[in-house]
Amino acid sequence: MRISRGIRHKGSGLRFYRNEEGVLEAVMNGEPVSDIYLVLTFPVTEPERYISVRTASHQEIQLIHSLSELDISSQAAVREDLERRYMIPKVVAIKMIKRQGNHWLWDVETSYGKVAFRTNQPQENIDILSNETYIIRDTDGRRFALHVSRLDKRSKLFWNKII
Repeated sequence: MRISRGIRHKGSGLRFYRNEEGVLEAVMNGEPVSDIYLVLTFPVTEPERYISVRTASHQEIQLIHSLSELDISSQAAVREDLERRYMIPKVVAIKMIKRQGNHWLWDVETSYGKVAFRTNQPQENIDILSNETYIIRDTDGRRFALHVSRLDKRSKLFWNKII
């Protein structure tokens, strides 16, 4: 199989779809490719760019520079696969944050519903991805994405107290 680097336009010969079992597969230059998986590369602040397509033996066979280079159905299949692989709930509202001893208790609304969790000190458990985007790690190792600009006014007040 020939390895290609990057996609130049929608007619590039790369297409993604799900087979009968729901597993992601591709067609590259007219040839079916199975046993693949997708990996987000850096920067993580741009999840629709620089997506590595790899074989089960971890060999990169394609680098997608931008999802917009794929046809609409392929974009949907790739987004769904990446969402499954990198399932990180997004905090959409902060209902409460309070300190209890050495921990912070959080009550939030996420893209997957209401969640309560506990963190240690903010400087140890909140990673800055950009001025507006953060990853929060709780004491159980779960991760939550938070986009400050998407929070309501009350949530931002809670956030500003902890940061």
